[in-house]
Amino acid sequence: MEAILNSASSPSDLLNISDSSLPYRFDRIFTAEGFGARRLEKKRLRLMKGIDPLLKSFLAEGEKVDFVTWGVEYSFAEQFFMGIWAQLFNRRALVFTDRRILILQISSRHKVLDLKMQIRFQAIDGFAKRTFGYIGLVLRNGKRFLITGMPGKDRKAIRSILEERIAATRADAPGVGIDNLCPRCGTKVLDYPDRCKQCTQAFKSGRKAGWLSLAFPGLGDIYLGHRWLGISEIFGALIAWAAIVAPVTMATLEEGGPWIVPAGVAAAIFAIVHGTDSWITRRMGFKGIYPDK
Repeated sequence: MEAILNSASSPSDLLNISDSSLPYRFDRIFTAEGFGARRLEKKRLRLMKGIDPLLKSFLAEGEKVDFVTWGVEYSFAEQFFMGIWAQLFNRRALVFTDRRILILQISSRHKVLDLKMQIRFQAIDGFAKRTFGYIGLVLRNGKRFLITGMPGKDRKAIRSILEERIAATRADAPGVGIDNLCPRCGTKVLDYPDRCKQCTQAFKSGRKAGWLSLAFPGLGDIYLGHRWLGISEIFGALIAWAAIVAPVTMATLEEGGPWIVPAGVAAAIFAIVHGTDSWITRRMGFKGIYPDK
């Protein structure tokens, strides 16, 4: 599977392949037409080459891939507090098979990162309203899964795929929502255990990440593996303490003022800077399963 993809220089090289042992239905994956289609399909091929090594171990026997695309999982809270970091962290590859949607965290170079999830078609209740510029799914547990930054041609294609799959699986046992998968073996993981029951891979703790960032902003992110985000938050917190708390404390010492003033300022900085970072880090820590390397 990997050799066939790597040897292809363009999507057209794959369209005539009819090997039934391959999990990819290339004639369904490469269907874009019109302006910009060639560029879009080449980007899709690069993505498939990047995620193919993982799919070999994650796909079940007989499972077929009908479509592959990409986008950014959208959350207003993360976008508001993290800005561009949220865009980088929430980049996703979406693999539509005949059984589910595989959701893989990827880098800008299509490298598969830590988080892996799935949505069974039985867990989808319908499409979110007001989806200008993004596609939104309403899940049976009441939550929404929103993806932005997806090519417009792909949004139309997957809407058609989902309508067909949702109708076909409506009578099956319903799913609940998004399922977390073990980053190593792809087994469905319930809740947030210490390790995988299948392959014994140890997992990191979202709670621990939150407590570390409460102790000092950035530590929890470094623990989760978001090194550069953590370093930037450490510097930001140091600047806040040095530029606000330190001058107030020095002025109080020089003037012999009450210590309640610098203590109050320090408490406010701790609550706002440390508290906010702890909350958002804990939130990110529970977005999926992080392998403890």
